[in-house]
Amino acid sequence: MSVRSMTSARLTDGRPQLFAGSGQGLFTNWKVDTNPDAGWTGWQPFDFPHGTVVSLAAAPLTDERPQVFAVTGSGELWTTWKLTTDPNAAWADWAKFNGMPGSAHSVGAATLTDGRPQIVVGNDSGSVSSWKVSTNPDDAWSDWAPFAGPPA
Repeated sequence: MSVRSMTSARLTDGRPQLFAGSGQGLFTNWKVDTNPDAGWTGWQPFDFPHGTVVSLAAAPLTDERPQVFAVTGSGELWTTWKLTTDPNAAWADWAKFNGMPGSAHSVGAATLTDGRPQIVVGNDSGSVSSWKVSTNPDDAWSDWAPFAGPPA
């Protein structure tokens, strides 16, 4: 598998889960139990019917549910998240993210000091950012704001 992008997320029980985008689709694997020396499940397809993934990022919501972001080869930004705090819960259907301005090229995610996730997206005109507007994990994301990018 030729990997184009990888990211990791932490399930609510502490187990890591990896995601990898390739020309063959999106794949995932995770630790089989909470023992740090436990084995991994092996790579499995992760449903992504929106094209080739070129950039991935993940961050936890304030209730520790992981949220994953994917940029496609056509410049769209998509997201999914665990539906409940049960680490074995289903993932939400992929949703287009928040009216992304321009064509996305890359995405990064971080957690603010109060636990809210923030993403930064590289697009045609530089970088833009969005963050959860409150610590309620089900609250809205902010409108896009310019984000100073690194030197060209």
